[in-house]
Amino acid sequence: MTHSAKCVVLLALAACCVPGAVAWQTQTALQAQKVVKQSLGDKPKPASQPESTPNTTNAPAKEAAPAHVRDPFAALVRTGDAGDHLNLPPGIAGLQVATLRLQGLVKGPEGMVAIVSNPQDRVYFLHEGDHIYDGLVEKIEMDKITFQQENKDAFGRPVQREIIKRLYPIAGEEQ
Repeated sequence: MTHSAKCVVLLALAACCVPGAVAWQTQTALQAQKVVKQSLGDKPKPASQPESTPNTTNAPAKEAAPAHVRDPFAALVRTGDAGDHLNLPPGIAGLQVATLRLQGLVKGPEGMVAIVSNPQDRVYFLHEGDHIYDGLVEKIEMDKITFQQENKDAFGRPVQREIIKRLYPIAGEEQ
């Protein structure tokens, strides 16, 4: 199979895969044939001879915007990682359990208060029952805070976990 035939076959395959791009690819195919002929030593057609184009009208070819095509290498099942920082609400409502660091615990007249910080080193004061982005503060004790984290598993089913963050983590325990 010659080089020009391979180019035409590849362009035809691409036209089948991307809807709405046929007119653009036909023009590209004609340009590719011209380049192939020049590289093989054939003389290009003089400018006085009009080339046949797929457009039968005198209107310019409209480029159709290609439809959104899914990345074939992206994972089909998404996990609810802590790395999803898109459109988080401001303040306490935007805090995520996995990214919080427990900085201190204070006993006040209204009960225990947890001092936490986010990855941007902003400090927040949490009370029992406060709702955060992916859960709520269940219990605050003298040395730890307990969260009820609400997530979804790989199949979209809701999953609840109890997460404990300690002021002084035990060796081998995540903070």
